[in-house]
Amino acid sequence: MASQMEAGSDGLRIGKEYWLSLPQVTNLSEEPVRVLKARIVGGLPHGLKVIGYKAVSTKDTNGYGIGVLEAKSPGDDVTGLPERTATFTVKSHKPADWYHMVRFKVTGPVTEDTSLCRFWYQQGSVKYRQDLRCVNQLRLAK
Repeated sequence: MASQMEAGSDGLRIGKEYWLSLPQVTNLSEEPVRVLKARIVGGLPHGLKVIGYKAVSTKDTNGYGIGVLEAKSPGDDVTGLPERTATFTVKSHKPADWYHMVRFKVTGPVTEDTSLCRFWYQQGSVKYRQDLRCVNQLRLAK
């Protein structure tokens, strides 16, 4: 797996829910990798509450969506997607056709950033855990 991400959004509003993309993984190895789950390490910063996680297909979202998307907004192409899978396989030397998103609610002022995402995956019969940098500067609208 090899992905890193740094994104920002300064338009959040208290009481609203949003989707945040986690890094899209790429398999640099010679063998397929099965991604089991992904999470933001340590949770979200103060002022944000995790509602849930979802794996989505790049085919359903017209590609990999970077950043923040307001839940249930006119451009929200994630909320209505069926829960088809939580795990997915990434072919050798390819980026994943799926990626994870976290849904969160803004509960108050946000002054810290996310920093790490943790991925659990399996190659053959061996299971691995890897932390990847995923900085998200999430702030309230002015």
